[in-house]
Amino acid sequence: MSFDEDINLLKCLGEETKHQIVKSLLNKELCACEIPPIIGRTQSNTSMHLAKLVKNNILKSRREGKKIIYSIKNKKVKKIIKVLK
Repeated sequence: MSFDEDINLLKCLGEETKHQIVKSLLNKELCACEIPPIIGRTQSNTSMHLAKLVKNNILKSRREGKKIIYSIKNKKVKKIIKVLK
């Protein structure tokens, strides 16, 4: 991972909504429809943040029928969240 990628990772985790999304995905995969109620945001707002997290290689997604399932892609994320606890 390059220095710029590390900076983007920290910026994303420093933003409240993205941080909440990542924390909700620490222990399990979730469908995009399950995340908004967990973090208290709208579906459209959550989708925007999920797209940014995928673009920055923090999350990955896969399709299961009509559902999009998200999980953590970047292994550094779990270590960073663990240190923050």
